[in-house]
Amino acid sequence: MSAPRPLETDYLRPAEALLTSAVGGQHGPTSFELRLQILEAASALFGGFDLIAFHAAFDLVSIKPAAELLALAGPVASAIRQSPIHHALALSTLARETLGELERRSTGAYHSDFRLATRLAELAAPGLTPTSRVIDPACGAGILLAALTQAVCGDDPAKTAHWLAHGVCAADLSPNALRAAVLSLASFTDDVSALESMRSRWYCGDSLLAEPAVWTTMAVSGFDAVIGNPPWEKVKLSRHEFLRESGAQRHYGALTPGLDEHRFAAQRAGIASYAQQLLARYPDLGNGEPDLYIAFSALFLDLCNDGGIVAALVPGGLIRSQGTRAMRHKMLEASHSISFSIIDNRGKFFAIDTRFKFLAVAMRKAGPGDHQRQPIGLHHERGTRTGMETTGSTAIDRATLAAVRADSSIPEVRSSAEWTLFSNMVAAGVAWTQPGTGWLPQFCREADMTEDRSKFLAQPVPGALPVIEGRMVQAFRFGAKAYISGAGRSAVWRACPIGGSRLAAQFWMPRSHIARGSVPRVDVWRAGFCDIAGQTNERSLMAAMIPPGVICGNKVPTVLFPEDPSEDRLLVWLAVINSIAFDWMARRVLTTTVNYFVLQSLPLPRLDKHGAAWNRLVGAARELHALDSAGSTLAAIKRMATLRCEIDAQVALAFGLGVDDVALIFEDFPILDRGQPSLPEEATSTITRDSVLAAMAEQTGHDATRWAMRAAAGRALGAMAYIPSELALNAAQNEANSAWRAELTAPPQAG
Repeated sequence: MSAPRPLETDYLRPAEALLTSAVGGQHGPTSFELRLQILEAASALFGGFDLIAFHAAFDLVSIKPAAELLALAGPVASAIRQSPIHHALALSTLARETLGELERRSTGAYHSDFRLATRLAELAAPGLTPTSRVIDPACGAGILLAALTQAVCGDDPAKTAHWLAHGVCAADLSPNALRAAVLSLASFTDDVSALESMRSRWYCGDSLLAEPAVWTTMAVSGFDAVIGNPPWEKVKLSRHEFLRESGAQRHYGALTPGLDEHRFAAQRAGIASYAQQLLARYPDLGNGEPDLYIAFSALFLDLCNDGGIVAALVPGGLIRSQGTRAMRHKMLEASHSISFSIIDNRGKFFAIDTRFKFLAVAMRKAGPGDHQRQPIGLHHERGTRTGMETTGSTAIDRATLAAVRADSSIPEVRSSAEWTLFSNMVAAGVAWTQPGTGWLPQFCREADMTEDRSKFLAQPVPGALPVIEGRMVQAFRFGAKAYISGAGRSAVWRACPIGGSRLAAQFWMPRSHIARGSVPRVDVWRAGFCDIAGQTNERSLMAAMIPPGVICGNKVPTVLFPEDPSEDRLLVWLAVINSIAFDWMARRVLTTTVNYFVLQSLPLPRLDKHGAAWNRLVGAARELHALDSAGSTLAAIKRMATLRCEIDAQVALAFGLGVDDVALIFEDFPILDRGQPSLPEEATSTITRDSVLAAMAEQTGHDATRWAMRAAAGRALGAMAYIPSELALNAAQNEANSAWRAELTAPPQAG
């Protein structure tokens, strides 16, 4: 998915155009210096300070006379006033150093949007006064400190001057960033001496490796508030990034010819050395490639005094990743109160994928008298045109979380009802590792689509096995997409109709090149799942039976159960994994991939082997597998929908769910049944939901009339359950759809 243009870019386009015009024909460092001086002049117009005195105080050599700079700044300031962004935040945005994609990735810098800055300031401000001491240890152009200044001091010039002179501290690697932060904050005051005093405390350098004296000089007993949007990248250098930095035009996963191995090794060694320094200082980083935001999170806790507040923007991995487990435990243990606001990029905050999720964290550090910890606040927020709004909230009891999630990862539930549902499903389930259940898995990534690419063949030869890619696997379907032509991102694949799955691979791999650990697996039946997922996808978990004689790429991990290697167990596992109930649980904890740790952190339903429910699931899954390639006929499509409906009902019942629970679950799948006709006066079809709820109600002894009538009315219009929306444009599927709809809507025959 392409990255959106940040919303603030649109709001500040007039100011940016005027600023660019004012800089005129200047180029290089001179151009950026003139840009900063014009913005400093604009700051003087807002704050009322003397620009000449400001230049003298900070040893700035004026490129143009002050009067001329003020004249150039006038239209820019006027354009800022016309935008919905507070002037200090707008100045910070305009004063940022321009980062290209590669530089941004190498530094991990994602500049804070004005709405996020304002929201974070709202979270940090309660309890702060103009006498408080605050810091942003990775301040960039100072937008968070500017927003916090507005939140704490408002429009009171005396409070603001005292706050800036005595309370505001900052650090950053870039002197230009610190200068931008000064000019942004300067727009609040006419007191140049307050700005001098403020800047004299600031630190230019690597905050993560700074000596403790750097911070105690700013605040002897720690800070009352730490606010930040730290870098979000790992400390690593891949061949892909190295080549991109060298100017090569390539996509991820392509081969790496022409690599300067000597220079690459030297750069990687330097980065590895830095990583070791971070690991030594911040043990909560664990092992491997350290995440910069985790190191900064540890620093934030160290800098904050007891009773103080930490407010930060960090990636969503903080509450769900295995690599953040130690940091997550530390924050929960150290906090008297803590809240996490889950936000995605659909509000166009950053020039990254709109599906990317991140957090606004607000944590009150526990003091000596804080013996009772408050429940964890979990919120879902989204961006509006000028701010943020909350779309869901719940409180999570810490003891319950510890019982439900051993690693303290926090399920992304949006209400108390969802939290209760998730907790109850966990309590009703069984752990994969529980002795005697037969569910202890043996996972395997049989081949790597990148590392093994040189071993792949474009044409089949005797003894070579077809390579199975993620797109070829869907729920109960092996061969859901067929390779047609092309390579890489330009490869053409065709979606096969329901009942018409077939094996048409893009690559083959000689048996002689298969890794030793994968050799035994390629000749047996096993289950495989597509590990590319998403919480907002039509469905998140998709698994199928994998036959002997093929090898699965790394996007299709396979699983066997050595304690019970029967085909029945594989079929039951497929039924559970592909069920709507298990999918809902998974959507609470996964990101864009389904890794083993996440999958096994969710319980399986308690099922007695060879009990009635077990046998029904075995029979339904086995028949679905057989129908998958039997031909795309009306009868097959109908039967497959019936079988999947039975599976969804049986798994939900095994988890102890009722009709209302399953109705709540279906609310998390808003794009199911796209392309199916909807009931009159309804915007979208709900044929799958109505069919499952009718089956659930019937099996639990509840009145199924409402749901059965809705499902029948949908089918009368030609709606079909469990049809992936991508097949709406598939000619073969459309033919089957038309046949079914014609049959369902035809008038009854006489006799």
